[in-house]
Amino acid sequence: MTLKGLGVYFSTVMMRLSVIILLIALLTLAEANAGNSARNFGGVGIDGVPWANGQIVVRQMVAGGPAHLAGLKVGDIITHIDGKATMGSNFQDMVEHRLRGEAGTRVMLKVSRPGNSKPLTFTLTRRQLVTAGNKKN
Repeated sequence: MTLKGLGVYFSTVMMRLSVIILLIALLTLAEANAGNSARNFGGVGIDGVPWANGQIVVRQMVAGGPAHLAGLKVGDIITHIDGKATMGSNFQDMVEHRLRGEAGTRVMLKVSRPGNSKPLTFTLTRRQLVTAGNKKN
């Protein structure tokens, strides 16, 4: 092989190696961003069940979670999330796209509480929640 041929071969190998390194860097960056998204995921600490009409009844709460600290109670009926009525809405959509969101963001809940004639409004700040099922060792 001539010196010129060796140079062409070396350039080709280096170009392929550069592409591989670039792909590895992009994959690493994508994984880091996915991890950040998961770390920034938040909720309000409500376990709710849907009524047939779409409204959400609070079944239980995460102790010390945003909903618990704000004063929501088991049995409260969530009638609105950020001004959107829960009645007639898709339960899964309400949970995934309205109650859950980026940690540190706010969500407003309008609640009907059995025994109270007036609705109650709560503004909660979503945060990462640690429950017995997802504690890190």
